[in-house]
Amino acid sequence: MFVTTDGSGVLQIDQTSYRLGGESCWITEPGQHVRICTAERDLEYYRLTFRMVPLQPQGEEELWFRTGEMVCTPFSKLVEGIEEIYAVREETDRLVRYSSHVRFETVLSDLFQQNATGGPMQDPLRAVERSIEYVKQHYQEALTVEQLAHEAAVPRWRYTQLFKELTGQIPLDYINGLRINRAKQLLLLTADRVHEIAQNVGFNSEYYFNRRFKQMVGLAPGKYRNVHRDDLRVVSLFMEDYLCSLGITPIVQWAHSYWGKQDYLGLQDVPTFDVLKDEVHALSNSNPDVIMLRSCTGWESAHYEQCAKIARTCMVRELGSDWRSTMRILGDWLNRRDAADKAIEHYEKKAAAARSKLSSSMKGQTVAFLRVSADMISVEKSYSAPVMFDDLGMQPHPLVRSLSVQEARAGVSWEWLSALDADHIFYAFDKWHGEGTDAEKLQVHHPVWQSLRAVRDKRAYEVDFMTWMNHGIIANQKKIEHILHVLA
Repeated sequence: MFVTTDGSGVLQIDQTSYRLGGESCWITEPGQHVRICTAERDLEYYRLTFRMVPLQPQGEEELWFRTGEMVCTPFSKLVEGIEEIYAVREETDRLVRYSSHVRFETVLSDLFQQNATGGPMQDPLRAVERSIEYVKQHYQEALTVEQLAHEAAVPRWRYTQLFKELTGQIPLDYINGLRINRAKQLLLLTADRVHEIAQNVGFNSEYYFNRRFKQMVGLAPGKYRNVHRDDLRVVSLFMEDYLCSLGITPIVQWAHSYWGKQDYLGLQDVPTFDVLKDEVHALSNSNPDVIMLRSCTGWESAHYEQCAKIARTCMVRELGSDWRSTMRILGDWLNRRDAADKAIEHYEKKAAAARSKLSSSMKGQTVAFLRVSADMISVEKSYSAPVMFDDLGMQPHPLVRSLSVQEARAGVSWEWLSALDADHIFYAFDKWHGEGTDAEKLQVHHPVWQSLRAVRDKRAYEVDFMTWMNHGIIANQKKIEHILHVLA
C-alpha cells in the first residue's frame, strides 16, 4: 500500500505509469513490479507491506476489493490511521504491536468498504440507504453532500435524487432536521447554553443555528425552551408512577401480557407498550424527547442501544426499593427536583401519620404479605416490606422475618404455610403462569389456606397486584391507604 501526502511523482506498476498527486492511496498485488519516481517536487508517502492469509485453501476466486488507486474519503482519516501505525513501527511491546495491527485492520476495512468489487456494494440504492444510516449516527459531524456521495461511490446528482426518493428530503435538509430535533431535546432536558447546543448538534454558527431553528420550529431556541419546558414527551417504562408524581404524563405506558397495566395511575388514554410482545422500535412512533429505563425491570443494555437511536436515553441502574433515590434522580434529569422533594416530603408525613395510628391498633399483632400464583405461593419482601415494616412499623410474622432476611421473594410449601398464624395476611394474585385463566384463584380454596388463622377470622385481604408489586410513590401511598382502611 502506498499513501502519498504531499508532492508529486510517478508510480510505475509493471509496464504502466500513473501520476501521483499530493493525496492518493494505491494498493498493488503480489508479483507486480512497482517503482516510484519523483518529478520536480519531492514526494512524501508511506509504504506499507502486508500479506493476506486465506482462512481456507486458496482457489481461483477473484479479490473482493479493487486494487490500484483506491477511493478514500475522508482522506485525513486514512492519514491519521497510517501516522499512528508509523509512530510505533519500532515498538517491541506486544500489546502496542497488537494495537497497531488492529488499527491497520480498521484502515483496511474503511478502504475495502469504499472499494468493493461486484455484489450489493455496486447497487446505488443500497449504497444511499447505507449512507442515510451513517448520517443518522453522525449528523453532528461536518458533512457535505459531495463527501457523502463520494463515500457511497454514487454520482452526486444521482445520490441526491435517490436520497430524496428514500427520505422525501434533499440531504442537507434531512441533516438539518436531525440536528434541530436533537437540539429540541437538549433545550428541554439540559441547562446548556444555546451556542453550546448548536455546536453539540453540528452547527458551527450560532446565528445560522438560530435562523434554521426558527425556520423549522417557528420559535427561536430560547423561546422554545421557555414555552415547552413543561411539555416533555417522556417514555419511562414501569416508572410511570414517578412521572405522574412529578406532574408529567407519559406518552406511552408499560403493559404486560399477563399482568396488564398500572390501572391505579388512571392513564386510560395513554397508549400501552407490551414489554413481552412489542418491538422497541415501535416507541419511535410516539416521537419521545427522552426515554428513561431502569435495568432491574429487565431492560438491559441491548434495549438501551436501541432506545438511544430513537431519543435521548437515560438508565437508572438497580436502585430497587430505594424509590426515594430513584425519585430524586428522575427529578434531576427532568428538571423537577423541587417537585420530587415535595412529593417525598408529602409521603413521609402521610406515612408518619399512618404509623402513629397503627402503633396502637396493631400493637402485638403480626402481618404477612403473600404473592399467590397458580404454581406457587411465595412470601414477597421487596415491594411490600419497605412500606409495611419500615415506614409503618408493622411487625412481620416470625416465619416471614426468617425467610425475608435471606431473599426478596421465597416460595413456600403448604406445610410451611400451615404454620403461618399471622394476625393479618395481605395477598395479591399473580396471573403470569401457564395453568389457565384464573387458575391462581384456586389456591385460596385449598384446605390449608382455608385453615389459616387470618382467613378464618376474615383478616385476609386481597390487594391489587400492580399496586403492590411496584416501588412508585403513588403505589406506596395507596398501600398505606389500603392498610389504614382495613386495620385502623
